[in-house]
Amino acid sequence: MIVRLIVFVAIFFIGWWLYRRFVAFKGSQSPTKAKTQESSKKDESQESMVRCEECQTFTPRSHAIHDQDARPFCSAEHLKAFNQKH
Repeated sequence: MIVRLIVFVAIFFIGWWLYRRFVAFKGSQSPTKAKTQESSKKDESQESMVRCEECQTFTPRSHAIHDQDARPFCSAEHLKAFNQKH
């Protein structure tokens, strides 16, 4: 009876050890591929930011309004205010 219990416990720990080794092996391989794929997706979706000449806040380049000298502004009101000052 005790021998069966010892064998069962030994088999359980060997199985647990093998499982942990397998998980560690799979974990060491997949994150590098996943990180590479995630970083390429982030790079594609990220957009550069520009600073408004009037209020100095950052806005995405596609949302910015530019004057004839290619200075970025966050809104038409700030473009007008900047032109009135200068």
